[in-house]
Amino acid sequence: MRDEILDAAAEIIVREGYDACTMRAVAALVDMKAGSLYYHFRSKDEIVEEILNQGIETLYARVAETIRGLPQEARFADRLSAAVSVHVSSLVGKDQTYMHVYEHLPPIIKRRSRKMREKYAQLWHDLFAGGIASGEAANDQDLQLLVPYFLGGLNRVPEWMRASGASSEQVAKLAVATLLDGIGARR
Repeated sequence: MRDEILDAAAEIIVREGYDACTMRAVAALVDMKAGSLYYHFRSKDEIVEEILNQGIETLYARVAETIRGLPQEARFADRLSAAVSVHVSSLVGKDQTYMHVYEHLPPIIKRRSRKMREKYAQLWHDLFAGGIASGEAANDQDLQLLVPYFLGGLNRVPEWMRASGASSEQVAKLAVATLLDGIGARR
């Protein structure tokens, strides 16, 4: 029943917005009395926090599995490309409702998933550090700055991608090329 409640709340948030996601609305969607929801969750915020954490945990698992699945000798550019592709496709996939919730939340609610987001950022930090260690990425990078900058850009993809008509593959390719090659003219 907890999963049904989480799914219902995520669906309401994505379809109608955070304010429309009330305990009463969630209860109606799962066909139970509003008071019965409190047996499973103490509040709407607890539901939303669990949705956020599950979404980030799923994203973390997908990206980590993708990186681990690459050959040991895979180049940094290939590791980065694979990780970016999974990240972007996870954010824009139609069956990934939990991933779409984040963009509909007020900042104060977004901060509640901070610990899980830090764990996910560490995965990317380690990926970039590996590129530096192998000599494939410049060693003068401040990863404490680069990682949040890069993830911040990737996380905004759902907001503008639908309007642009770009595919997740096009976006991933652009992100990797821009990071590795920059946008300066070749001379």
